[in-house]
Amino acid sequence: MARPRNQEARKRELIAVTSRLLIERGQGGARLVDIAEAASLTPAAVSYYYPDLADLYADTYETAIAEYSTRRREHVAHVASPVERLTECIALGVPRTGTSSHAATVLLMELSALALRQERILASGVEFEAEQLDLFSEILESGARAGAMRLQYDVLETARAILAVEDGIAIPVTAGRLPADDALRVSLSVASSLTGANLLAGRP
Repeated sequence: MARPRNQEARKRELIAVTSRLLIERGQGGARLVDIAEAASLTPAAVSYYYPDLADLYADTYETAIAEYSTRRREHVAHVASPVERLTECIALGVPRTGTSSHAATVLLMELSALALRQERILASGVEFEAEQLDLFSEILESGARAGAMRLQYDVLETARAILAVEDGIAIPVTAGRLPADDALRVSLSVASSLTGANLLAGRP
């Protein structure tokens, strides 16, 4: 790892290294010694920037959720139809192998396990959930106003249900127990029943 000129640049590099190790090896392969080796530093050098490794994990989590939320929102921003926007938003939440969504999901799952012990990660997780609910709610409100959706419940409850399905399928998909196509079909079927819109139109 080249020596950056300032502390923030070094921290960004350590966050990138930690992200890669967590995705490739899990928490057991992202210890202080592992991070130091992958960053071509000594453990003492890593500790200089992060005296408490929990802060490095928390920074890595916050970076991951910010990138995920931004990427998802930007991806659907220019989709004109609310129904197509919701369909695309749900599809982006399915962690297909080899995609940025899969890598991000694995990373967030690894770090979410620390939320019970790390207040920063817990707080960031709450903010992340709120951001995802806001995005779904905006799409649902747009669809209802346009008459393209007939919501069975209020907007927030519907958004929570859709997000709950997304969260629920993440583990079996990443573990290889549920094919991504099947997971998407289930997610779209549930969302269709909640919104009165056919999100499965044109899909096998």
